Amino acid sequence: MAWHPAGPAGEIPQGKARIVSVGGKQVGLFRDGEALYAILNFCPHFGAPVCEGKVFAGCVTAGAGGDPGGRPLGFDPDRLVLRCPWHHWEFDVKTGEPLAPVRQRLKTYPVKVESGEVWVDL
Repeated sequence: MAWHPAGPAGEIPQGKARIVSVGGKQVGLFRDGEALYAILNFCPHFGAPVCEGKVFAGCVTAGAGGDPGGRPLGFDPDRLVLRCPWHHWEFDVKTGEPLAPVRQRLKTYPVKVESGEVWVDL
């Protein structure tokens, strides 16, 4: 893996992806306060540009990855969720893990900021 520049950290908005080309790949950069996250702009379901989807605070269940067993839902304001614009699959922005009982997850990349510049490790 190698670190690639991805643009100024100050240009990444809260609550919406900034989609950039990094090392020949389309990557969505997300902000959660001071923390930054990078996700490949490709939904594993049907290849949708997932980073164009809605970002919001998410619901959680007692079970990881969603709960078809009917356990109670809760709200976690600290969990950022990305909803795919095509079929509404939902994923945790921080980890890429799905929030429904599916196996596919989003490809995430390590991010760092140096001198105000975002770097993504592809």
